[in-house]
Amino acid sequence: MSQLRFLSYLSLPEIQRIVRRRLPVLRNGPAWTTGELAAFARQIPGIHFAELLLRQEAILHRTVNWEALNFEDKRVVEIGCGPLAGYGPLVIFCGAASFESAEPEWSWDLFDREVISAQYLRVMHADLVALYGDRMSFSEFTRALKERMTIHETSFESAPIKNPVDVVLSQSCLEHVFPIENIIARLAKIQNAATRFVHLVDFGNHYPTVSPFEGLYDGPPEHYLARRGQAINLNRAPDLIKLFHAHGISAIYVPTRVNDAYSGLIHPWWRERYDNGGLFTHLALFAGPTTP
Repeated sequence: MSQLRFLSYLSLPEIQRIVRRRLPVLRNGPAWTTGELAAFARQIPGIHFAELLLRQEAILHRTVNWEALNFEDKRVVEIGCGPLAGYGPLVIFCGAASFESAEPEWSWDLFDREVISAQYLRVMHADLVALYGDRMSFSEFTRALKERMTIHETSFESAPIKNPVDVVLSQSCLEHVFPIENIIARLAKIQNAATRFVHLVDFGNHYPTVSPFEGLYDGPPEHYLARRGQAINLNRAPDLIKLFHAHGISAIYVPTRVNDAYSGLIHPWWRERYDNGGLFTHLALFAGPTTP
């Protein structure tokens, strides 16, 4: 598929993010306008992050006897929360003492606009009340976000997050960071043996192709990066679990979507390093420990 056809499938914010990754001079700004962020908010249901976490924890409970995360009075960190604060509103509603993240595209000024409150936060609050009960009013909810949510407009490696934290989350983030070793090393510094974490990683090409691996394996990684830019780092699931363990983080690895129907070209570079499990795991969870 041509690069122009790839771009034709994407929204304006997605195209902007790809452009910033390709052209270093444009990274980290100027990012979102109010209209763009409002349009992005309309694409995401208020309950989106709760649904993601409930689904992921259900998979973990079935496969490794996972005990659900409890955010009450916990210090929660997310890697790269995005311009709408990611898991932040959910964990604050569920009683977290604090939520902290690092997001170069973050803007409190934009997030605090009335249009975001009306189209995103109010909808989210109503859904959270339906799901978790009437824990706080909408005004209490928005006040709690301002008081207990800290998002650093910087890279995760340089964010002044103090250790230890109680819970670490990320949603389709670890496949985008360069170099990933620095992120894992930073996690090792802010976690301890009791820190619980759930990371969902997407090992596909992040385009709506028939196969999620189309174009990934045609040549060595440097060939893909030269064509597509630094949008994904091309680490496979075995690489990531080794990195966690090498930095002393006792992660478990649960594939949640395997797609082995790929019939395209696979360069010898990939076959020499990975079996079918490594090549065709599309989505996976990296989590631990299973109980508090």
